[in-house]
Order: sequence, then structure tokens, then C-alpha cells
Amino acid sequence: MLTSSMVKDEARRIGFNLVGIISIETLRTLPVGDVGGVKTLRLAEEEFPPTKSAIVLGYYLWDPIFNVHTIEPGWKGYGLHSSDEEFEFHQLYTEVIANKAWMLADWIRGLGFEAKPSAGIPLKRAAVEAGLGCQGKNTLLISTEYGPRVRLGAVLTSADLQPDIPFKEDLCRECMRCVLACPTKALKPYKIEIKRCMVYASESPESRDVDQDVRELTDRLTFKPTRGSFIECTICQEACPIGRKT
Repeated sequence: MLTSSMVKDEARRIGFNLVGIISIETLRTLPVGDVGGVKTLRLAEEEFPPTKSAIVLGYYLWDPIFNVHTIEPGWKGYGLHSSDEEFEFHQLYTEVIANKAWMLADWIRGLGFEAKPSAGIPLKRAAVEAGLGCQGKNTLLISTEYGPRVRLGAVLTSADLQPDIPFKEDLCRECMRCVLACPTKALKPYKIEIKRCMVYASESPESRDVDQDVRELTDRLTFKPTRGSFIECTICQEACPIGRKT
């Protein structure tokens, strides 16, 4: 027998700071489709047919280096390469979360259930439904303990687990600090114009759909430790008072 409390205990032992569970019925209600040309969100059952539950996982980024990206030379941007071109593109926090998610999936499989990390469900909406926090005015997940300084992952499983209660509170309330702090004005409350975001601009160095003023600000404000790496912008996260440690 596998219970929700067992799964949560193991996820925390592996190193996740936030853990919540949603049912297949809730998963079916989440939005899917293209997200700004960056990725495509999919139904859990399309990604992993045996799915009965999703374990939504949050990892606290306790050091800025977790936000480092490395991109292989020659990469131009999303939608600018043919399907037969392959490039290495790494985000440290993504690699850390994926590794830990595989550890949790392996543990579940060892107990006789099917499980695999998800690459396609809408994680922020799933996290709200799993009770981890709300989706804030900067469009990121805001948790009571860590604010927006968490990144998300999920494991889909055939285990029928007890789901958590969705998070209902709006932690942002009247605060507008993240919206006002964004140097490119990419944010409106609860919405982002993705192609004005400096993270998108950094990930798409030759894309013509990035406005010139955004490109100039990105070049000036983004720290690049090496020629093939950059630290993604976290200005809207740094502005958030919720969960701030210092």
C-alpha cells in the first residue's frame, strides 16, 4: 500500500521543500497547448496513460547560481532551427529537480506502481491545485514560506493517492512590487508578455520578436559568467516580500 503521507515523507527526504498531490480528475481540467512558442503543455494521460495522480514538487532556490543557464554555441532562439538541428541547453535548477524527481519515481516503482517525472503538465496551475501556493502577479507560484523563490516539478503515477486541498488565498493582495520592478514592463497583474521578459530574450539571442529596448536592457542587466552561460533575471522575485530570508 502506498499513501500520500508516505510519498510526501520520501519527497522531503530526497530534498523537495514543497509537496502536494492532485487527482487525475483535476489534471484533466488544467489548460494545455502552446506557451509562447517556448513549450507545449499536455494532458497527463497523453504524456503517461497510467496516470491516476500527480505529485507536485517545489524546490527552494537557496542560492542564485541555481538560475544559471548554459547554451551551446550556435543556438539562435525558439522556432529558429529546423527539427533535425540539436543543441544542448541546460538550466541548473531544472537538472536538479529532474534528478530528484527521478529518485522519487524510482522509489514509487520499487513499491509496485508505475511512475515517471512529467515534462508536460502545467506546473504552476498544478501547484495551486495541490495546495502549494497561489499564482502571483508575476505569474510565478507564490508559497507562504518561500514566496516565488521555488521551482517546480512533478511525478505522474498509477498510484491512486489522496489529493490535497487547492490553495485559495491571494497572497499578493494589493501589492504591486513585482509589476513595478520589472525593467522591461513585461508584467501586468497576473499576466506576462513573454516576449518582453528578459529571460525569454536571453534564451532567444537572435529572435526578431524581441523588441530592441528589451534586447538592450537584457544585454545590460543580465550577468553572463561565461560566453555560453547567463544567470536568468529574478528581479520580479527579488521584489517580492513574501518568504524573503534577508
